[in-house]
Amino acid sequence: MRKILVRRAGLVLAAALAVTFLPAATGAVAAGSHPAGPALPSKAQQIKVLTAALALMRQNYPQLAHLEPGPVDVFDYNIGSLWRQGIDGAGTTIALIEGWDLPSIGQQVAAFDQELGLPDPQITTIFPSGTGQLPAACPAGMDALGTYGSCQAWGGELTLDVLAAHLIAPYAKIVLSVTPADSEINDDAASNVAPPEMMEALEKISAQHLANVISISDGQAEGTFSHGPEQITAQDPGELAAAAAGIPVLVGTGDCNVVQALPEFDAPCTKVTAGQATAAWDDSPWVTAMGGSVPDFSSAGQRLGADPLWNVGPFGEGAGFSSVFARPGYQNGVASITGSSMRSVPDLTMDSSDGTSEAGPLMAGVLALATQANHANVGPINPVLYRLLGPAGPAAGIVDVTSGNNSVTSGGTVLVPGFSAGRGFDVASGWGTIDAARFVPSLVSATRGSGLTDAARLTALAQLTALERDSIRLSAASIPHGGTASLTAGDFLPGHPVTLSIDGTLITTLQADAQGSVADTIDPALLNLTPGRHTISLGSMLLTETAEFRSS
Repeated sequence: MRKILVRRAGLVLAAALAVTFLPAATGAVAAGSHPAGPALPSKAQQIKVLTAALALMRQNYPQLAHLEPGPVDVFDYNIGSLWRQGIDGAGTTIALIEGWDLPSIGQQVAAFDQELGLPDPQITTIFPSGTGQLPAACPAGMDALGTYGSCQAWGGELTLDVLAAHLIAPYAKIVLSVTPADSEINDDAASNVAPPEMMEALEKISAQHLANVISISDGQAEGTFSHGPEQITAQDPGELAAAAAGIPVLVGTGDCNVVQALPEFDAPCTKVTAGQATAAWDDSPWVTAMGGSVPDFSSAGQRLGADPLWNVGPFGEGAGFSSVFARPGYQNGVASITGSSMRSVPDLTMDSSDGTSEAGPLMAGVLALATQANHANVGPINPVLYRLLGPAGPAAGIVDVTSGNNSVTSGGTVLVPGFSAGRGFDVASGWGTIDAARFVPSLVSATRGSGLTDAARLTALAQLTALERDSIRLSAASIPHGGTASLTAGDFLPGHPVTLSIDGTLITTLQADAQGSVADTIDPALLNLTPGRHTISLGSMLLTETAEFRSS
């Protein structure tokens, strides 16, 4: 979820199974103007720079404690142990999905780096949706959302995302994928908070191998989409494309405790759902849902205790059950704990002092470190998290979160009961948080040795391929001379355009109905089609479906 922040101080190819360390801004994705950073220094120099940064953070911790994210995160998650081994994100790329650009981000990061002794990152901006460039003005639907989703609000979100990811993986490249809402149609308010253009960005980033890890600090309650579950599941191709390419996707679970914000102009968490709710994108079984905990450190930098859940007044981490996505197979082992047949979130927690949209990019930085150590993409990580790492607990770098809850309260009265953290896996915190020095090598070992990650990637590719090839229904696969065939197809974004082409020639543009379906009649004579085999293609923002038929 976004808020204006105050810092305290279609097609996935077989090549998707290969390692991808490629720079951004290639192919069909238009690039922005942020300048590239310097070339990487030697590994010895990288270690020297970061060892000095660690010493600076420790020595000056009281003066730097106002930074959020900041040194507290480096020490809480034991990042320094990896930096001293040369595991610092070098050779990897983190993509951050944003709703609007911030031209001053380079200067802000440079000031942050100077304060902490970190190297400046290489930042590239791309514009994957619409015309491939930033609109001249903020879309009206976004502007109407004020602090919750306007272009101005995105400035604070983008800054937080970049600083969090860069703090953990300081030598990783950063791609800012800027995808404003309503580039195709003027959509509903929920789609201005969680634009389908962002899922389109996942597809393009995955197809062009532009990143190794993706973080999205955006989401919207499942029940607020005007066309219901069909509007949510129509965006599955984005997450499936990333999973098939082995790119882990991190999404925060929301900032209003067990309820979710409504897509209306207001202060954050002021207008919320009446009861328990979860957000659409983090609920996807192909996403690692990031909840919120808070480092428990003194102002001098000493650990005081285990990290509790984040819950401060009206703000707190989201946790609960999806109403759209069924419990994925990898969660069957915790079904007796959740007691639900639906997807449970979060999977993990990290620092959310500035919202769960801080937890996502922090974890993206950790997974960039794992990617570097693995010499290959490590996603999707949920199967190995649930079946191997989580049950192994501290030995695999899992740090239990045992205190706190995400109930909505006022004056000591519980208004909407939430979920409480406890020992082991629980709905409130998932598996808990991490010790990166143990988690990263454990994730690499599990990714290489178990086969679970490769199996998940192949399953995602199969599901995506089925959407592309098996969704068109024709009343006749062979149309006789003088005959016609009715065509129906689904899984498209409701209300969005769908182009119908035959053999590469555009025939017409249809509009998906409220269920995401289209219908038309194929008349070979009217279309002057020659006898023989023909290919139908239905193209939309997120999904291209194909089928074949014969005409006589």
